[in-house]
Amino acid sequence: MARSAGAGHEFALDVLDLVDSIPPGHVLSYGDVAAMLGSRASRAVGTVMRQSGAGHPWWRVLRSGGHPPTGHEARAHEHYVAESTPLVRTATGCGYRVDYAVARWIPTEPPT
Repeated sequence: MARSAGAGHEFALDVLDLVDSIPPGHVLSYGDVAAMLGSRASRAVGTVMRQSGAGHPWWRVLRSGGHPPTGHEARAHEHYVAESTPLVRTATGCGYRVDYAVARWIPTEPPT
C-alpha cells in the first residue's frame, strides 16, 4: 500500500519529534526510532535525518553497532564528547563507536 504525501510528512515530523526527545549523552539506532514509531522503516528514518535533520540532534541517531552517521564522524565525535556520550575505541573505521549498550535511550513513556 502506497503512502500518501501527507502520511510521509507526518512520519517525518514524528521522527524529528522523537529525535528531539533523546536526552544528551544517549542515542537510538535508526531501527529503534522506526520501531518506536510503530514502523520497520529504518531507511526512511535515515532519509528523514539526511533531508531534514540538520536542525535536530542528528548525532544521537546511529547506524547499527553504535557507528555514527556516515560522513559525519568527526562532527558527531565533537557532540559525543561535549555530551559525555560513552565511546569505545576501534581499530577500524573512524576509530570509535558509541558504546550502544550503555548509551541507548529507553524512554519511560512511549512516544505519542
